[in-house]
Amino acid sequence: MRTLTATLVTDGTSDRTLLPVVQFLLDEWSPIPHRILFAEGLHRGPLTARLPRVLQLYPCDLLFIHRDAEAAPPATRQQEIEQAAKQVRIPTSHICLIPVRMTESWLLLDSKAIRAAAGNPDGNSPLQLPPPKSIEKLTDPKAKLFEALVSASDRTGRRKRQFKPEAARHRVAELMDLSSLRLIPSFAHAEAQVKQFFEIYGKRA
Repeated sequence: MRTLTATLVTDGTSDRTLLPVVQFLLDEWSPIPHRILFAEGLHRGPLTARLPRVLQLYPCDLLFIHRDAEAAPPATRQQEIEQAAKQVRIPTSHICLIPVRMTESWLLLDSKAIRAAAGNPDGNSPLQLPPPKSIEKLTDPKAKLFEALVSASDRTGRRKRQFKPEAARHRVAELMDLSSLRLIPSFAHAEAQVKQFFEIYGKRA
């Protein structure tokens, strides 16, 4: 049976945190076996320069293109991606992954995963996580996630200073219930694109 290959290209190396998210989307919607490649080292520079290189080094059937929305509306980032893809005429179908503000906003939904990633799954320190409907209104979701990870670790003194939330965030994505992301509009938009791709793909097969 044929295997579908997907490639994830991100804004930064830390955004490889999105790999479990892409895996989840393909597990949910792909009717055939699939594998995921990460476009290592191709996160800097304009998309028009990066996309041809990504497809040359990591050829695929479906390209996941990540851009943090940052301070711009997600629609603006999507337009930028679409324009870049059109300009360089990429021959591959693509999905736009555009977390509002930044990737970490998608990691604030699961307190159990945050506690486990912090190495303290049975902890009960308050994490002060925002409700799902407020997550995309945060100005700095990365800071909020790192604060929650430090609180979840229950560490103090030297052990607290040694704790690295930057590393622990990757475990959050691996451990969390990714179906909870459906509460976030920016993720729901990405999933709708994936669903549409496989609907068209199924008609061609």
